[in-house]
Amino acid sequence: MTTTPHTLTKRQIAQVEEFLHTFADIEKALRKRLGKSARAQSRVSWLIDAYATKNPYWSEMADRLRTYKDIRNILTHRRGTKVGYPVAVTAASLQDLSEIAQALTHPSPISDQFRRQVTSVSNDDNLAEVLGTVFDCGFSQFPVVNAGKFGGLITESEIVRWLGRRVRDQMPEVNLATAVVKNVLKEKDPFMRGIAVFHFVTLDAPVDEVMARFATEQALEVIFLTKCGTNRSPIEGIVTQWDAARYAD
Repeated sequence: MTTTPHTLTKRQIAQVEEFLHTFADIEKALRKRLGKSARAQSRVSWLIDAYATKNPYWSEMADRLRTYKDIRNILTHRRGTKVGYPVAVTAASLQDLSEIAQALTHPSPISDQFRRQVTSVSNDDNLAEVLGTVFDCGFSQFPVVNAGKFGGLITESEIVRWLGRRVRDQMPEVNLATAVVKNVLKEKDPFMRGIAVFHFVTLDAPVDEVMARFATEQALEVIFLTKCGTNRSPIEGIVTQWDAARYAD
């Protein structure tokens, strides 16, 4: 951004106008990302802070946008006056703002990287089969699907608690072939009651927002991808804590 005591050239004025239009697009995109209607009265600074809280991966862009917000305010207040714009916008600033807008308006969908076949189990599968799949595939979480309907999530935690209960009760032996998934699913950690360990999102959900949920929800283990973003349609992808850890790196 450079100051000038003289009237701006036509090209400089065009760059300023493009800067203001781009910033308006960013504001509109932030409202959409935050689920705010165009009529909702929300200051730009609040929109920036709220989205940065929701999506920590956006924090660097948020810092840059806060600077551009101050410049936008100066330009907006002098827009249409006889004196005209007091400053010109550099090409680098305009390019940077455009990149921020592009990231918000055309995000990479989570399905680009994580739409894949998901291994599931059913209520009647026995624990021996499940543990065999754990060993063969290296998975630690499985959606439970019965006749095409989602029935929950079984993880290492439930399996360990189920085994631990039998050790505590001094059972002489444990037959994994007779233990079925629907019984193991009942072994929930009481301290996790009411805390979500999995979510559903749509296939077009922004990848950075999806990954950010693991950073803001420490107990989250899995996010499932479906067309409608709920358990009412087939699971078409999965994101785990390990995926989120690699994304953060």
